Parts: sequence; structure tokens; C-alpha cells
Amino acid sequence: MEETSRIKSLFAKQFDGNPWLGVNFTQKLQHVTPEMAAYKINPDTNSIWEILNHIIGWREVVLQGIPQNGYISPNHNYLQPIENPSELEWEHTLVRLKDSQQDWTEFFETLDESIFDEPFGDKPYSYYELILGILHHDIYHLGQISLLIRILPQKI
Repeated sequence: MEETSRIKSLFAKQFDGNPWLGVNFTQKLQHVTPEMAAYKINPDTNSIWEILNHIIGWREVVLQGIPQNGYISPNHNYLQPIENPSELEWEHTLVRLKDSQQDWTEFFETLDESIFDEPFGDKPYSYYELILGILHHDIYHLGQISLLIRILPQKI
């Protein structure tokens, strides 16, 4: 259970704790308005909101897929246009992020580490690599969100 505790701690720190990279989701998103979140630098880029939906989608599908030893990735890759950039919908997205964090936290409470070295379905990676992959994926996209936030005040 020691490794599970370490991974759980990393997930918690990147969400609302003090991670080594110095930024977490809660801090980064606390002052983002729906207008900022929906803003696209150009039509070929993703908005903060689209990136956040992408993060949440992958967190959900992987967590749901772990017990079944597989998941299906949608063609849109959880990157879809924001249809309703309202305050209510932005709050709903932030709640989904928080809920996904809670779901992962609960998952770690009952995780059997014996699966870590097993291959995940027909994929060329193990359960351990998949779980850490979600953590890395979150951090990668948190970096993108951080950069977008830095340039958005100049554009809006």
C-alpha cells in the first residue's frame, strides 16, 4: 500500500496541495472566469475550458476502464467546442473536476497494488503506467492552462 499512498499524495498535491512544480489546479483556476475559460487565441487552438474537459474526460474514462481492463477513446478525444459558456456551465465543469478528484481519491483507498505490473488490456503498458499516465497527463495540460492564463488578460 506504500506506493498507492505516494501516488494518492501526488494526485492530491497537484489538485489543491503544494506540488513540487509550484502550481495546482485549484490555485490556477480560482480566478478564471467563464469568458477567460472559453476564449480561444485562434480557431485552431483549444480554450482552457476545452482542455479542462479533456482532462476530466480522460480521468473519468480511465478510472471507469480500470475494473474492466480496458476503455474506449472517443474520436473527439474529449476536445469539443464549448456550446454554452455561461457561469453555471463553468461551475458545472469545476464541480466535475472536483468530483473526478474525489473518485480517484476513493479509488486509491481500495487499490490492490498487485495489479501494478499487470498489462492493461491489450495495451503496451501496465496498470501502473496507466495510473501514472493520468497524473502526467494532468500536469502536462495544467502547464498549457497556466500559459493560457498568463496571456489571456492581454487579450480579453
